Amino acid sequence: MTNDENTDLLLGLGLTLNQAKVYLAILKLEKTTVGQVAKFSKVRREDIYRILPALEKMGLIERLLGKPTEIRATVISDSLTLLVTEEKNRSDERLTDMRSMVQKLSLKDWKQPLPGEESIYILIAEKKAILAKTSELINNSRKEVALIADKERIMPVLAHFSDECKHAIKKEAQIRLIFEGDKPDILLKEKVQKLIGDPSVSVKFHRKPLNHFIMSDDKEALITTSKGSGLGESPSLWTNNSNLIGVLRTGFESDWKKAED
Repeated sequence: MTNDENTDLLLGLGLTLNQAKVYLAILKLEKTTVGQVAKFSKVRREDIYRILPALEKMGLIERLLGKPTEIRATVISDSLTLLVTEEKNRSDERLTDMRSMVQKLSLKDWKQPLPGEESIYILIAEKKAILAKTSELINNSRKEVALIADKERIMPVLAHFSDECKHAIKKEAQIRLIFEGDKPDILLKEKVQKLIGDPSVSVKFHRKPLNHFIMSDDKEALITTSKGSGLGESPSLWTNNSNLIGVLRTGFESDWKKAED
């Protein structure tokens, strides 16, 4: 498939011409800089600086903390699926065509980043990008998904990622959830297990305030920066740093022992 055909597919998904050129350049360059993107895409640097926030808001790219700032594309199947979902709410008539476009793009042999290649920290501010990263994290799980969250906000979050959780369970991954709350809530526990469709989902309740995060297989984690907000309502920090994840694991196991069924 030619670059023009790829551009046309992205235009069909709602991107502008320059947004499509910049996004395709980032996909092909993997981890890159604004200067490299400008050279490859033939889009002016000043225009790229205006385009990057829009692509980040769409959940298509992420910026790596460090100097110089580097940019990379998120996993294409997850990020473009979010665009499809939003477009569905606007126009059901275009849904079939958009799914076809996403499928064609997803089937291409892009060089995607693999978790665990190096220690990376990414501060994600946009809700769509946070949801895309969470979806990717759960889909990557082979052994376990561990989550600590506020029980008052958990049901919309789990409803959003119920398919990903079901997929993880099919791969024999264990799902353990700790909810903050005054006391155990048997009704909530049953709702969670029914939503995910598997009674093997382990749910416990902790009476004290906890740090909120979701972790996959001791390989990657997404940590909320504000306890008073739900997933996507405030910036979150994603990392695959083994030392930090080790600290999260120790904390989770300690909280799990103290939590009640």
